[in-house]
Amino acid sequence: MKINKKFNCIIILINTVLLALSCENNNTGPDDEWAYPEFANEAEVIINGYNKDAMEPFISKDGNFLFFNSLNDGDSTSLYYAARVNDTVFNFEGEIAGVNGTVPHLDAVASMDENNIFYFVSTRDYPDVFENYQTGKFDNGVVTDLRCAMGDFYIYEPGWLIMDAEINREGDLLYYVNAQFSGNPLPDQAHLGIAEKKDTVFETISTSDDILENVNDPDYLVYAPSISSDGDELYFTRIRKGMLITQICVSVRSDTVETFSVPEWIEIEGNSVEAPSVTDDGERLYYHKRLESDNKYHIFTMKRE
Repeated sequence: MKINKKFNCIIILINTVLLALSCENNNTGPDDEWAYPEFANEAEVIINGYNKDAMEPFISKDGNFLFFNSLNDGDSTSLYYAARVNDTVFNFEGEIAGVNGTVPHLDAVASMDENNIFYFVSTRDYPDVFENYQTGKFDNGVVTDLRCAMGDFYIYEPGWLIMDAEINREGDLLYYVNAQFSGNPLPDQAHLGIAEKKDTVFETISTSDDILENVNDPDYLVYAPSISSDGDELYFTRIRKGMLITQICVSVRSDTVETFSVPEWIEIEGNSVEAPSVTDDGERLYYHKRLESDNKYHIFTMKRE
């Protein structure tokens, strides 16, 4: 979930002045034993029939649909979908029916498992209802049986909410972000966790902290996770506290019970580069960034080398 549009101008300046400093992201150094994925040949994604801000992309597991949301301003942030033409071209289909609240509202950060169980973040009832993560059944542009996703992954304290999350391919593991806000546009804290679905409830796995110990760096706000279909690659966005420079990173492992490696930064030029989404076959990475030419957020993609 994008933090706040009010910081756009500040982010531009800081990105320009501190770009060299952002190379500090590899201070700890990636583990030599790991082979990190590499991506190249960036291309802008064209959404025929849509010309507004496009953020937080997610590609359905069958590859047929691109889910995304409008400007993450928390006023009229809505979820949309587009049908695939090819890897870089989609046809706009409109709003996803059944998920968008009434103004003001924020409905964003879609993901979906292979059985078309749909998930997204919503602040429509927050803080009266702390369970701000929603789920339902997606079918041909409509989500039905909408309800709160229940589990122990919420923090029931003022200021805490689920900022981002993604369901895995099988629909049995949820990679979520707890974020604490105290009145500032940026959260004070943001870190990842993993919860397993048991019947209809998600329970945080006992090894969550261990598995993510290299990902949840206390010097960073960590958010916007995307898990590969085999569970061995975790993509995410992070911001070094006090710097406001966004980085898309990836951590890897060779087995789904192992700890993810020290992250490696995927170098992508531009401002506010965020929200990675890896395709089911792992061959493409989608994300958004803001273009200075029109001051809007656009979706981009790169192909695996």
